[in-house]
Amino acid sequence: MSHHLSAIHSIVPYNNKCQIYVTFLIFMVLYEIATLSNICTVSVADCFLDLNFVVDSSGSINDKDPRNWGITLQFIADVVRQFTIGPNDVQVAFVVFSHLATVEWNLTRYQDSASLLNAIRDVRYIGSITNLNDALYLTRTQVFAPGGGTRPNAVKVTIILTDGEDNVPEEGTPLTIANATLCKREGIRLIVIGVSEKVDISRLLQIVSSRTDYHAVDDFDALTSVIAQLQPEQICFPTPLPPEPSTPTPSPPGPGRPYRTLLKNIVMSDTIVIALFLEKYRACLFNFTYNSFSF
Repeated sequence: MSHHLSAIHSIVPYNNKCQIYVTFLIFMVLYEIATLSNICTVSVADCFLDLNFVVDSSGSINDKDPRNWGITLQFIADVVRQFTIGPNDVQVAFVVFSHLATVEWNLTRYQDSASLLNAIRDVRYIGSITNLNDALYLTRTQVFAPGGGTRPNAVKVTIILTDGEDNVPEEGTPLTIANATLCKREGIRLIVIGVSEKVDISRLLQIVSSRTDYHAVDDFDALTSVIAQLQPEQICFPTPLPPEPSTPTPSPPGPGRPYRTLLKNIVMSDTIVIALFLEKYRACLFNFTYNSFSF
């Protein structure tokens, strides 16, 4: 690490406040490059998450192939294996839906990976109609209800898996979209996996928190292709709220105006905040620069 520090110090030595700001700019650029290159990712240990699975158990699942329910449960188990399970890490709840929706277990029921994985493999198959409406209602009113085991500062995520269009109390019911909207308003990020061409994509896109939270697969055997998109670095953060609309203020003409504005904002920042930023990302960025520029 000392030779990395010397290399950076040779570019911008830490001997006054101005140089700290310049160094901060360098680290900002390197951090953005490293993030886009997937070099720095969310640590599993940093994932403080309340995760809920809402799983379709309607008749169409096993009608297509009697193996499909087992494939579904194995997929969920494989997703769960990527996380550290425990009261100070990731908690997992499970809602199954067919003609009715049922909370199989709440967020605090299983506090270790082994018992949770066993419970997932034992979830029963029902085989009837598709009541996603009630499943979303239970997600909001039971799984993530105050006093139900959800933690105030945890990221709240629900992963919905379905292979068709919901039809309770009737096909195309607005109640499903209304319950999804209420979940999102309460800070629950909704991710949907649509299996097969039988799903109503436009309807599922109304349910998800963002378009990137919708994942489509052709069949149940293809579920494994989604696992890489459900890792801690993709899940352990809430979907950002869209920015408030604002009227842009035109900048006076002249070269370098955006950069002057940026530098002005940085100079107004507190040196301690900058130092904390450097400390937080230093190891990751040194690793990136060392691996990228060593000959």
